[in-house]
Amino acid sequence: MSLFRHKNKHSRHRPADDVTTPRNHADSGTAQRKAQNARWVEAEKDERKKGAERQVVATLTLAAHAALHRQVATDALTRLLKAPVATVLSSLLIAVTFALPVLFFVLVNNLQTLGATWDGQPSISVYLKNGLAQETVDQLIASYRQDPLIKDVSYISPQQGLAVFQQRIGVLDIIDELGFNPLPGVIELVPVSEAGVAELDQAVAAYQGRAGVDQVRLDRQWVQRLQSILSLLERFSVALGVILGLTVVLVISNTVRLSIESRRDEIRVVSMVGGTQGFIAMPFVYMGVWYGIVGTVLAHVIVFSLLAVLRAEAATIAGLYGSEMVLSGPGPETSVMLLCCGIVLGALGALGSCYRHLQTLVPN
Repeated sequence: MSLFRHKNKHSRHRPADDVTTPRNHADSGTAQRKAQNARWVEAEKDERKKGAERQVVATLTLAAHAALHRQVATDALTRLLKAPVATVLSSLLIAVTFALPVLFFVLVNNLQTLGATWDGQPSISVYLKNGLAQETVDQLIASYRQDPLIKDVSYISPQQGLAVFQQRIGVLDIIDELGFNPLPGVIELVPVSEAGVAELDQAVAAYQGRAGVDQVRLDRQWVQRLQSILSLLERFSVALGVILGLTVVLVISNTVRLSIESRRDEIRVVSMVGGTQGFIAMPFVYMGVWYGIVGTVLAHVIVFSLLAVLRAEAATIAGLYGSEMVLSGPGPETSVMLLCCGIVLGALGALGSCYRHLQTLVPN
């Protein structure tokens, strides 16, 4: 009985708020989820707002950098134009350095074109011995016609060869002067187009040993020698371009060094107010780029001027060999490549000079 009273006593003093029901638990859980969702929505809005602000700042920063580079490039060009004599002399030195490998490259290309023009269907010339009987000549012609490597056979008698020779040189009394016809009979052989160089070489060696044959020549041999020489010249032009490219870097580096020395006080002032080495080096890098651009433009002027002077003489020489070749200058690909090389070499020369000389003027 006392225990019952003790429990009732405690139950009478329990606060009303301590009494919870399942409905109260459900209401409190829903309220917490709503509050959490509201916090997530607010956080997502804040992140979107910050992202938009960062994008605007980045856009403004890129625009500011572009405007700064335009201003520095324009200022560098203006400084070069204020000293026209020094600028022209330095640019001419760079232009001559660029023009030498370009001229060599153009020469090799024109010779390759000339060799390709003359490198048509190869022919084999069989020179016969003097005083050879016509019966032996007919037997040789018949044997050549039966050769599967030969497509066409033609015979030039000594009299026909002498007539053509007299017509070309304009002398009609060679026999009266010499007392005999010095030209031998020639059998011209045209191989099939599928014949390879090795097969033709073997055929020439076989024809050389036949009776009545004095000499056999494959007219394509000199073209092959020309192609080998041109391949060597092409490699030499590449090596020359690399060496002269290093010369351009050194020339621009020395020119930028002189500009740095002349603006020593200005560089120290900019450094004292917080200018970094990259900011200080930017005008000199653009100066090197402008020197490279102007040098390549003047190099094109030099190359096309020389080609215009030599074009008539080259056409005359090509006409003597029965060719209609015309000297051609560098194409658009070569011009674009040369311009890119000028920009890159100018920037490299300026960066090298800035790295070496700004160390003593601007602390890290």
